Amino acid sequence: MKSKHPAAVLTTKIFAAILLVAVFVFAGLSVLRPSQTNTRISSPEPNDNIEPDKDYVISIVGDISLADNWSVMPQYDSRGKGVNGILSEEVLKVMRESDFMVANNEFTVSNRGAKTPGKYYTFRAKPERLSIYDEMGVDMVTLANNHVYDFGPLAFGDMLDSFDAIEMPYVGAGRNLEEAKKPYYLTLPSGYRVAFVNATRAEKWGIDTPGATDTAGGVLLCYDTAEFIDTIKTAKANSDYVVAIIHWGTESSHRLEQVQITTAQDYINAGADIIVGGHAHTLQGIDYNDGKPIIYNLGDFIFNDQTEDTGILQIKFLASGGVKFYFLPGKQQNVFTDLLTGDARTQKINEILSWGGSNAKILDDGEIVAK
Repeated sequence: MKSKHPAAVLTTKIFAAILLVAVFVFAGLSVLRPSQTNTRISSPEPNDNIEPDKDYVISIVGDISLADNWSVMPQYDSRGKGVNGILSEEVLKVMRESDFMVANNEFTVSNRGAKTPGKYYTFRAKPERLSIYDEMGVDMVTLANNHVYDFGPLAFGDMLDSFDAIEMPYVGAGRNLEEAKKPYYLTLPSGYRVAFVNATRAEKWGIDTPGATDTAGGVLLCYDTAEFIDTIKTAKANSDYVVAIIHWGTESSHRLEQVQITTAQDYINAGADIIVGGHAHTLQGIDYNDGKPIIYNLGDFIFNDQTEDTGILQIKFLASGGVKFYFLPGKQQNVFTDLLTGDARTQKINEILSWGGSNAKILDDGEIVAK
């Protein structure tokens, strides 16, 4: 057998060395790059109907209850109109035409578990109720609130499994603290990356909803702001824009708690680009701090049989660059949510601006701007 030419041997060794370096580089990148199959941390494929040169609209609504043992689902069933029986055509048009739609899921999802002892209001839905989110056009839910653990750890785990099964992204809760803190990253068709983070400090007379730990499931709490601030910093380091959604405030009150004002500033300092609140069952004020909007509370969206102020927040990422914010005020009444128009809309906008904050105004078309 002939020996290989020295040049051929050298070429083979060089090729092998290059191949080995490539393998190590690829392996390193795989560790650093977020998994593209995990819907918890990566965005869905861009909608084929959305063009990069079009504005991209993210809409957010407040508290939703699809619990079988509460007010909305009995009406949904008895009216026989599907989601049209609880939401107006105008509301559904906004939700379905949004490029990305976010809602607060204010109930647990399971056929199992026992209600939390001593807790007066406990909400639970059958897993099949989650199909209603598809009717509404909801793309992601927030789970850091005071009702996702109403039927204990078994039902809480079932809820997470149910959302995973339908590939519905969620933030603010998990099987451990690492999961509960994990942002959701949405990549717009333009390549711009938006992060969503979520936490709660809603319970005031004893915490029935446990915070997630290193070894146990629960929600991301922000009574102590350290974990949420760390979450926001992580999100900001890996995205262009951070949406921080918080469950907080005094129920059935338009007045702000001082802790909402002070911690909102802390979260903005940490990197949040917009603060969006829920839990109060009604709207609260709107403000601007350091050029960043704070929508203190979106209240109930479709939650119970009470008459409450509500609305839809829209974040519009402009194809030309920049971002605009819009608020569409609405009313939940007789287990039905509709948008306000005419004088009622104008009056409600004026009320919102009087409830808290002094650095924002809302234009005739609903755009929120700094004074």
